[in-house]
Amino acid sequence: MKIIASVLICVMVMGCSTTSKVNIRTNVPGASVVVDGRDIGQTPLESIEIKNKSEGYRVIIEKEGYETYTGTLAKETKAGPMAAVIIGYAFCWALLPALLLLYIPYVDGPTSDQYFVLKEVPQS
Repeated sequence: MKIIASVLICVMVMGCSTTSKVNIRTNVPGASVVVDGRDIGQTPLESIEIKNKSEGYRVIIEKEGYETYTGTLAKETKAGPMAAVIIGYAFCWALLPALLLLYIPYVDGPTSDQYFVLKEVPQS
């Protein structure tokens, strides 16, 4: 029983995803993207790993000839993996109700697809 409990605890702790893969696109390719002070690269960006957190994600998007966008990435609450519940059920069906109460698999993170529109700087 100690082995089963140890396995379940490891799965519950390791099962929570600490990063999310995010695609960041703009209406103009080649815009520079900075998230939380970290230079991410130029759009379009595919499958960039961003750390999950409950606070907002500050984003700055710049391209010459366009207004700089300063704002936040859209967030969502995601369901985490249910591996602990499945393993618990496989080893001992009596543990299932307890696991459902103890392991609430939700994590806050950025939505996977982000799209931003940059406005051209008016010509004077």
